[in-house]
Amino acid sequence: MLWKGEVCSDVQYQKSIEAVAILNGRVYAGCSYRQLANASGMVGIYYLGTTAAYSSNGTFLWQNDSGYVVKLYPLQDGSVLVGSMGGFITFDRDGRFAARNLTMNKLYDFQIVGKDVYAVDGDFFLENGSESYVGHLYRGTLVNDTVILNGWTLNFTSLTSRVRVGDGIIYVGAGFPSGYVGPRQFGYVYGVLPNGTLAWTVETGQWVRDMEPWGSGVLAGTGNGTSEGRVYMIGSDGNVLWERELFYTEDIEVNGDTAYIGGMGSGGGELVALDSSGNVLWNQSFPYRVKVVKYADGVLLVGTGKFESRDENGTTVIYSVGSLYAVDPADGSILGELPNLGYVRSIAVEKGTAVVGTASSAFYAVDVEKLAGNGGEKSICGPAAIVALTLFGLLVRRR
Repeated sequence: MLWKGEVCSDVQYQKSIEAVAILNGRVYAGCSYRQLANASGMVGIYYLGTTAAYSSNGTFLWQNDSGYVVKLYPLQDGSVLVGSMGGFITFDRDGRFAARNLTMNKLYDFQIVGKDVYAVDGDFFLENGSESYVGHLYRGTLVNDTVILNGWTLNFTSLTSRVRVGDGIIYVGAGFPSGYVGPRQFGYVYGVLPNGTLAWTVETGQWVRDMEPWGSGVLAGTGNGTSEGRVYMIGSDGNVLWERELFYTEDIEVNGDTAYIGGMGSGGGELVALDSSGNVLWNQSFPYRVKVVKYADGVLLVGTGKFESRDENGTTVIYSVGSLYAVDPADGSILGELPNLGYVRSIAVEKGTAVVGTASSAFYAVDVEKLAGNGGEKSICGPAAIVALTLFGLLVRRR
């Protein structure tokens, strides 16, 4: 391990670093949490968070309130674009607020191609025991490091949570996003033309948890909230080329003619490699859920973990438990492990350095070659207690 950083360590709520990024040696980490307030008998939920920047040697540079961070997009001049649940925020290289552009609902994902911005939001509502869902796909522009949602908007009657741009088609996935669960099963993959016209719909029946363009189509992975899930290879024309039963998908990483899929099976975490026909090349099991997979420098970095609740002296304490692994992409063998890191939630890589966000206020800079080359690093400590919590039984919760 090279060094450790922290964001929002003083927050007394369950928190998680859901997004990390690195560009030109600058490291960014977004800490997210939900503040619960019981006012006049009503439980209010506020999605809050903080974004921080560090130099390549671990020197703290700045931090600022950003709302609940779902994705970070660093820019060449040292500023950073933050996708928060409320919309887009830009901080300049010194961490000063530069711009904001709100979305109608909770922003879950975005992709920037050149100066074009594609973003999806969504939400669900409960009224008289029934649910309703809403989602939007936005096309905007990146102007002077600021997202301007000045293009078209496409409306959906489902919770859209993933967007990927392919060759001549924009893929949109619907379902509760990776890391969350909700009250009902549904799932769709939509194909949208560059002018904002809906071209086709594929119904999956389970939440689309992740998807990545692959060849002339898109690979979509689903989950049903337990350990079941499927993967679909869908052509750019909306035809399902193949599908197979797998497990509850959390993350998909595509490299060349191989796709690596991580998630949760009935016995614990699972990672498989598939060829372009959907055949399993190899599979590897882990003690806990595989939350994130990242290809870097000829190695697969695999983040695993879970939230573990323990009753201690009448108080429920949530523990973040998990490890980071280096895996050989050729055969799935484990090359190294950084144990007891905590529940790994996010990974970003640049020039042999991996930034690893965990389900706490801590993130780490890791030497990829060292992790893969010497069989792992020493354990840093035992599992980290996040915070003592009263469990509210919320319909949407982090997994």
